[in-house]
Amino acid sequence: MFFSVFKLIMIKIITRVPLLGSYMKLRARQIDIVDTIEQCEQIAIKFEKSTTYLPILGLDCEWVTQNGIRHPVALLQISDNNGMCSLIRLSKFKTIPSSLSDILSNSNIIKVGVAIMDDAHLLMSDYNINVSGCIDLRYLAQECCVEERSLAALAYKLLGCTLDKDWQVRASDWEAEELNDRQTEYAALDAYVAVKIFEQLRNKKISWWNWLLLSDKQKWDMVTNIYSNYKDLPYQNVRSNGNTKFKPKSNVRSYSTSTIKTTKVYDNCLMENVDGTVMSTCSHKKVDWYISQGLAKLVNDDPKTIRLNFPADLKNRKDDFSVLPRENICTVCGRSEHFRKKSIIPKEFVRHMPTEYKSHIPHDTLLLCYWCHIKSNAFDFIIRKKIFNLCQIEEQNPNENQKIPAYVKIMRSKSLAKTLLKSRHSLPDKIANELRLEIAETYNMKPNRVFDTFLETLLTIKSIKYENDCQHNSAAEKVVKHFLERDAISELKAIWRQHFLDTMKPKHLPPLWSVNYDG
Repeated sequence: MFFSVFKLIMIKIITRVPLLGSYMKLRARQIDIVDTIEQCEQIAIKFEKSTTYLPILGLDCEWVTQNGIRHPVALLQISDNNGMCSLIRLSKFKTIPSSLSDILSNSNIIKVGVAIMDDAHLLMSDYNINVSGCIDLRYLAQECCVEERSLAALAYKLLGCTLDKDWQVRASDWEAEELNDRQTEYAALDAYVAVKIFEQLRNKKISWWNWLLLSDKQKWDMVTNIYSNYKDLPYQNVRSNGNTKFKPKSNVRSYSTSTIKTTKVYDNCLMENVDGTVMSTCSHKKVDWYISQGLAKLVNDDPKTIRLNFPADLKNRKDDFSVLPRENICTVCGRSEHFRKKSIIPKEFVRHMPTEYKSHIPHDTLLLCYWCHIKSNAFDFIIRKKIFNLCQIEEQNPNENQKIPAYVKIMRSKSLAKTLLKSRHSLPDKIANELRLEIAETYNMKPNRVFDTFLETLLTIKSIKYENDCQHNSAAEKVVKHFLERDAISELKAIWRQHFLDTMKPKHLPPLWSVNYDG
């Protein structure tokens, strides 16, 4: 009992004294630089052992950006609670063994960091590495009414240490043949500090009494249960005050403009023809709209069913796929949260198909979780290339011109011009002058010659990326035309569906779904 009380007092003292906390907590016990698959397998064994007792890891990534273009992730940093840090040099071997992959994909092992979902997305898109069980420390900070949000600010606030965030280190060459001592320390601390910040935020959630009675593992389990709602949830910067408990939003934005749904997607309401024949399932929103427009009447509450007031043509329907209820789970893994709809046949191809082939959209739109959606998109690049090669069509890369430094500067000047014109009355003079100076340097002119008329001219510049997007869609149109000329459009659709089956191996496909569907 005496030892427990002494331990508790020491922990509270260390938390309150910044320098002591820094000395005690921020010395990584071991830093391993991993350059080979064999070394990676060895550290996977160590992490598997350390996470058996306390299932938590700090995670971070580093990469190189050149001329505005991001290279694939060069360094993956992982640290456990004991200070064992591994710097995995993905730029050297491009992948990781299944032993480490299993740890990263295990959602029961918590991975913590700031903007960790962004890192997880990059690992998936660059190397097809699935990272699950991620919790963004900013959510925990909000939960504990801590205002700081960046890793450095949280480290200073909670641990009393100052992280080395010099841009020369952050923007250094992480693909270099050998990492220098400063890079090594910087990378290792970013991962290790994340775990220690989590520990400090945990301390704020555990009472003195529980500190005395619970083991370390019980304390971790208690807090991870509290924070389970934040697992794999992309961070939304929502302001809150100390009197308002933060609640995650049901809809969050991620790496594209599509919405990730944390609630159910399919309402499975029914729509009947005028004669009582079930036509399809639909949403509550559609049901309410049909009734409000006087186009249908409610005939049943469970399941909610409407009957049209006019006859609808069903002659093109060949089976009952569209009337079967759809489960609100990931088609691939069965997860029941964070959904995105996946178009098995990309829309850029479907939009160029004849109308009769567009009626299969419900069949070829499947529900995936956030992670499986990213993984599937990564695989799609492979089959796209094969299809374009098969049709002997060159696909235009829409990001090709982003590599041109002059193009980057021109498009930035357009953005600055928009800011100056839109906020001309609210921008401080100092900021406005700096923006005009940057535009002037881009076009080799005097700052006092950057008039509003010139700024308006900059807004008319067309994006080369946009033009390439048009060429990109034109290439897809040529592919569709290639298959139409051979009366083989069904073959094109079958290629995409089979590709999805082969790469994703879905375990929860809807009934009647098939590669050769023609309903």
